[in-house]
This record gives sequence, structure tokens and C-alpha cells, in this order.
Amino acid sequence: MFNWLNVSMTRKISSLSFVLLSFLFVVILYSTYQTQKIYKEMQEVAEIDIPLSEVIADIEILQLKQHLLMEGIRLQGDAFFADEVSQTKSVKGFDEFSQLLSAQLDKSISILHTGMTFGSIRIKVEEHQSLIQQISVLHSHRVGFESLFSRFLNKGEEHYSVSWDELEKQDNLLDSQADELLVNIDQLTMKVAATVEKQERDFMVVNAILGLSAFAIGGYLTLYTILSFRQKVGSLRGQIESLHRSISPDESNDAIHNKGSDELDQLEKDLKILMARFSLEKDNRDEVETQLIELATRDKLTGAFNRHKWDEQIKDELALANRGHHFSLILLDVDHFKKINDAYGHDFGDNVLKLLVNTLRKRLRETDMLFRIGGEEFAVLLRDTNCEDAGVLAEQLRKKIETLNEDGMPPFTISLGVTDYQDFDDQSRIVKRADILLYEAKGAGRNRVMIG
Repeated sequence: MFNWLNVSMTRKISSLSFVLLSFLFVVILYSTYQTQKIYKEMQEVAEIDIPLSEVIADIEILQLKQHLLMEGIRLQGDAFFADEVSQTKSVKGFDEFSQLLSAQLDKSISILHTGMTFGSIRIKVEEHQSLIQQISVLHSHRVGFESLFSRFLNKGEEHYSVSWDELEKQDNLLDSQADELLVNIDQLTMKVAATVEKQERDFMVVNAILGLSAFAIGGYLTLYTILSFRQKVGSLRGQIESLHRSISPDESNDAIHNKGSDELDQLEKDLKILMARFSLEKDNRDEVETQLIELATRDKLTGAFNRHKWDEQIKDELALANRGHHFSLILLDVDHFKKINDAYGHDFGDNVLKLLVNTLRKRLRETDMLFRIGGEEFAVLLRDTNCEDAGVLAEQLRKKIETLNEDGMPPFTISLGVTDYQDFDDQSRIVKRADILLYEAKGAGRNRVMIG
């Protein structure tokens, strides 16, 4: 316990949160279990007890009809056997009564058997089983009554008093058995309903206790979190103030302290100012890094990529080409560049190289890369370009340079060697192949494009 009081605030809050979440998880599990249990019990009521209650109502109506039929025969007495219409009506009525009663009893047994088979009956299982036995007994009394009624009709008027007493006795027995069954069904359904109601009350009470416990744990956790955060926020603001002063020692207190609606709002504003300062410092550093990268990878005179960048990029392109990409390479240099320097001076030679690079860039795509790899020698990497398309582009570049007419600039031409990536190429092989093509262009009279 004392060790827990000395741990960090994060661990304390995490521990309390774990307890709260565990408790809520138990509440959810218990609620889910009880809800499922109540659902099953309500399902039993819906699938077993309610249909049985409907059977009760139907059997009561059949009993009433049977009483009316028996009362009609009793009132007629011996005259019943002389009246064929009455006999026919009574036979039809008792047959209908027997069939409907049999159907209701079969329905009851089917409901109970189905519930037993599929586990729908979960409450008072033994009493439900007892109902099946009572229904079977009632079935046998119904058959006995039906058989006795047939004998009653066959004995005729001379045996009326004896056979009527037997029939009436069997009718009373059937009636009492039916009443007993109906009472048992009614009592059982009431017991089931009472059990379900008790389960619901218990569920509500336990859920209320668990809910109050969760509320108490959550309240304590909230209060502890608020007090702890206020303490930590005050400490953090002091550290932020120190950091502000380390960045800007001359910063006034008014610029550092910010008023907000609460401690977190004040802390947020302090952090925003601090992050803005850090962001400005980062932007300045990124700008310097960009400039340094630019100086490290660009040719100072022309602005094209330098030899160091070329060595990096050609390796990357070869690695991509080995995985299925394709690229082409153009090597070019200025024809008779030494004569231009000798005739016009090195300043003019530098301007020729600048003009060359600016002209080439206007024709190249954004994905194409131009490198200065020697004095007047340049390389162009063309991504996703085959040799034929690279040759067309090289010819366009050659014509563009040939037709340049810039004021104060001497005319000049370029020679180009064009190749593309081939299987098993490395840097040495592809550059050598392009270089040979470049010298073939020069050997053919310069101002030429050689493709291979």
C-alpha cells in the first residue's frame, strides 16, 4: 500500500483506471449473463407458458360445450332415443368435442416435449414433466368417455338409467381431471411468472449496487486525477517558464505568463508559444540544412546536379531497374569547347555552360535529372523511358542547341550518346556504353546523336 503511494502519478491513475475498468467489465459480464438468463426465462414464458394458457382457455370452452350436450340429453331422458335428430346432433357434438379436446391435449404435450427437448424449459422442470403425465391420464379418460358414450347409444332406451349413470360418472371424472389439469397449468404458469419477476428484481438490485460502486470508484479517480493534474501542471508551467528564459533571456514575465480559463488552458497557451519558438528554430535549421544540401549536390556554376549527386543517383536508378523499373541515359558535351574558351575567354565559356543547362532544363521533365560530371560533359537520367524515346529527346535537344541565337553569345553545338538499361548493367557498363556512343558521335563529325 505504501509503495503504491510513492509511485508515479501515471502509474497511480493507471492502477485506479484498471480497477475501475475491471469493475465495469464485471458489471457488464454480470449484466450480460443475467440479461441472457432473463431472456431465456421470458422465452420460456412466451414459448411454453403462454401457449399452455391458451390451451386452458380452449379446454374450458370445450368443457362448457360438453356440459351443454350432457344437460340436453339429461333433460330429454328416454325421449332422447326416440328423437333421431337429437341423437345425430349429440353424436356430432360429442365427436367434435372429443376431437378438439384430443387436439388441445396433443398440442399441450407437443409444447412440453419441444421445451424439454430443446432446453426451453428451465424453471420448475419436474412440474412440467408431471403435467405431461396428467395430460396422458386425461387422454385415457377422454377415450373412455368416448367409448362409454358409444355403448350408451347402443344399449338404447331400456337400459337408459343404468348406462346414463355410467356415462354421467365418466363425464364427471373427465371433467374433474380436466379441471385439475387446468388448475395445475395455471398454478405452474403463475410460479414461472413469479420466478421471472424475482429474477428481474434481484437483477435490478445487484445492478444498482454495482453501479453505485462503479460511481464511487469513478468519483475517487476523477477527484484524484484533478488534484494530481493541478499539482503537475503547476510544476510543468514552472519548467516551461525556465525553458522560455533559456531561449530568450530578455523575455518579460508578461510575455511568458498567459491567463486562461483554467490551468490546462494556461498550459496550452504556454506550450503553443514554446512550440512556435521551437518551430521557428526548426524552420531556420531546415532552411540552413536545405541550403547545405543544395551546396553539396549542385554545381556552383550551372546549377545542375554535381558529380557527387550523380554517383548516388545512378546507383539508386540501377537498384530500381533491377526490381523492374527502366531508365535511359544521355551523355553529352559541348563541341570544341576549348576553342570557345580560347577564342572568347573563360567567362564566355562559363556563360555557354549556363546557357546550355538553362536550355536543357526547359525541355526536360520534372522527373528527369541533369548532372554536370566533367568540365563541359553532362549526363541526363530519364526515368521510365526506353532507348527509342530517349533518342528522340536527344535529337530535339541537339537541334534546340544548334539553333540557339542569343545576343552576345557564340554559336555552339553538342554531341550526344544515348543508351538505356540492359540486364546485368552496373554503373561502369552503362556509362562506358554511353561514353563510347558519345565519342562515336564526335568521330562522325560532332553535332550528332548516337543511339545504342
